[in-house]
Amino acid sequence: MGIQRRGSLALIAVSLACAVAACGSDDDGSGTASGGGAKSSGEKSGTIALLLPETKTTRYEEQDKPRFEAKVKELCPDCKIIYSNANQDASRQQQQAEAAITNGAKVLVLDAVDADAAQATVNRAKQSKIPVIAYDRLISGAPIDYYVSFDNVKVGKIQAQSLLDKLGSAGGKQIVMLNGSPTDPSSGDYKKGAHEVLDSSGVKIAREYDTPDWSPDKAQQETEQAITAIGKDKIAGVYSANDGMVGGAIAAMKSAGWTSRAS
Repeated sequence: MGIQRRGSLALIAVSLACAVAACGSDDDGSGTASGGGAKSSGEKSGTIALLLPETKTTRYEEQDKPRFEAKVKELCPDCKIIYSNANQDASRQQQQAEAAITNGAKVLVLDAVDADAAQATVNRAKQSKIPVIAYDRLISGAPIDYYVSFDNVKVGKIQAQSLLDKLGSAGGKQIVMLNGSPTDPSSGDYKKGAHEVLDSSGVKIAREYDTPDWSPDKAQQETEQAITAIGKDKIAGVYSANDGMVGGAIAAMKSAGWTSRAS
């Protein structure tokens, strides 16, 4: 996924969050804005919790967070953001969500570490009548209010076709397939889309992995295992469902002395 598409996803989430959170106003005429000026009657304000899943994939800290914050400032200058990153720890994310609720969040924008574990967080928010926007990753079986994502099956198709385009002639070539986390329903959609393209292409998927936590480190280990099992000279390319895992795959290939480029 490109930066522009990620930015668009964040902006949609912001628009929803601001619409839901900015439901209060200081209309007694006695308040002052943080800059010292009087706050006008009916001026909107609210607290939005942005809960992101991890930091090893650089997009979250370098793209999603700053774009989200900038758009909130544009749409709702008096809105407050509570930001937390769970560093791939589902229990920690639950604690962060609880802290955000305690600190007055009016809406949770939740990119779940583990979709199953996140159901408890959504139910807890509902008890406090706090809407939840599932951001990027669907939380199945939970009473979320909104789900903001891409057409993930289509993304998987585009990713797979990009790899085939780089390979040129596909017949008989072997590839390694690095899918996303088995605890993220979205990864199944990427995988489905990719298989719809690859399975009829003539390439052979020599090794396939569902990579826990979308972890670049684990993707590196999986690629190393594949290289050992297949032989680096027999691998024509690597499919990866996200950018972070690509970094792990490239590290493994460089360590093995592979000079070809991966897609």
